[in-house]
Amino acid sequence: MSIALHNKLSSIDEIPNYDARPAYSVINKATYTDHGLIRILSGHETHHVINFKDVKKILVDKTCVRGPSNTEGGPSILPTLTPKDLLLNLDFPDHSRMKQFITRDYSRSGLSWLKLYIEEMTHICVDEMLTSGKRDLFIDVLDKVSVTVNCKLLGIDTDDIAYFRSLAKTVQISDKNDVDNLTQQFTLLYEYLMEHVTGVRSHDDEGLIQKFLNNRDKSTPPLNDDELVSILLGSLLGGDQNTLTLMTKILYAALSLPNIWDDIVKHPELREPYIEELLRLTNLGNSSTFPRIATEDVEISSGIIPAGSVIYADVFTANRDPNVFKDPLSINPNRTGPAHLQFGYGMHQCMGRELAKMEVGVVLDVLAQRLPKMKLIKGDKQINWSEGIILRRPDNLPISINSKHEQF
Repeated sequence: MSIALHNKLSSIDEIPNYDARPAYSVINKATYTDHGLIRILSGHETHHVINFKDVKKILVDKTCVRGPSNTEGGPSILPTLTPKDLLLNLDFPDHSRMKQFITRDYSRSGLSWLKLYIEEMTHICVDEMLTSGKRDLFIDVLDKVSVTVNCKLLGIDTDDIAYFRSLAKTVQISDKNDVDNLTQQFTLLYEYLMEHVTGVRSHDDEGLIQKFLNNRDKSTPPLNDDELVSILLGSLLGGDQNTLTLMTKILYAALSLPNIWDDIVKHPELREPYIEELLRLTNLGNSSTFPRIATEDVEISSGIIPAGSVIYADVFTANRDPNVFKDPLSINPNRTGPAHLQFGYGMHQCMGRELAKMEVGVVLDVLAQRLPKMKLIKGDKQINWSEGIILRRPDNLPISINSKHEQF
């Protein structure tokens, strides 16, 4: 189907405050033909690569490693170190062992059982919002759906939300100006998950926590407690906070551009293409990748990056490469060409990719059905933003609803 539904495609730069200010300073500006040089948070000079094909090549190159970035004094975009067993810190072959352990459970087929629950929870949250008279899509629907669904997936009692949720948000926002609190909150979250692994806290026998515990000996060698906690950290943080951020920004974009919301409501076949376009154009936080260190000379289109160099393969900017995506800032649901790199590529592709896409899609379907006439209450002062290195998002989405179209 052609998208000749409107005379002009909307552009991402029409949306107020959508794009973040980069969390680095420019030394030599990168272009799509020449890589540049930037200074990242840790103070290291870093090769800045934005060409789509070069970024994709670096992401899959096993000589461009992650581990050394997570050491004392290492080149990092984060204000603190993270556990060495996190998937984002592991390189081949350790990464393969850990990721293989969870790949099936986070595949599309492995998550299919969760789809109906996402739909049910979204309806429940919409019902509660309409009944209460509240009108905040983020607070009353998206935030609740995200954390409740992730609890269901992991087998965590929803009574625990009051304890771990604020910790998880602090950790994933990763505010460089509040390092002491960030470290403290991270420690508490790590200890919370360790209590699940060691049996101090209980959880549902049907959730992934218990499944991982039951299967830990099937890995070679068996997964130790720290490795299990590292897997669960990724699941707890990414499955909730990252998914929530993507979902919120996609809804914020769609409601900021009424033509897009109108298409989503009237043309269900365009929903998935719009999601993919907005994923391509969305940055989770103020940074779009974790640095890598070249263990050998790396050849890209603009020359050789010497061994020992730090590389920032900028996924966010690569997804807007005009040589790959014609009119890259246009939100075009009929776009053809290569898949975007929002979820990374190669070994470090995000394990929560299918969960995020499924959850966003289901929530969008329900909202298009239940609240087709909703509108975002505009004005910068109406929207509060969390500004962080890993996550940056609106923390409220005030809406108005035409009562004649509210369905109970």
